[in-house]
Amino acid sequence: MQRVFNTLDTQHQALDRRPTLEELVRDTGWVTETTAVTQEPDGTLVHWRMPLHQVVAARMSFTGKSLRSELGGNFSKYVVQVNHEKRELAEDWSNGVVSALNYMDCKRRTSW
Repeated sequence: MQRVFNTLDTQHQALDRRPTLEELVRDTGWVTETTAVTQEPDGTLVHWRMPLHQVVAARMSFTGKSLRSELGGNFSKYVVQVNHEKRELAEDWSNGVVSALNYMDCKRRTSW
């Protein structure tokens, strides 16, 4: 049986889709001192300076929560202060972590 796709439906779905965290980071750029980027529930992108495995562990431990709230007073010593406009929430904000390698791969894929 042959499947029929309505291209108008798929185009409409693509327009309604929220960006991924990787796409948001690609659009804003990478900060040199950063090891990883996450997103807070308010849309703020957080550029981390602590080891990547610690950022991943924190995001996995606090899925769907604000890492700023969970880390409390220690938060500011682990982040690179960057003034970004708040962004829309990425579809994977609650568990997403973008590393430098993810960023470089995303830039490579989209530069074709």
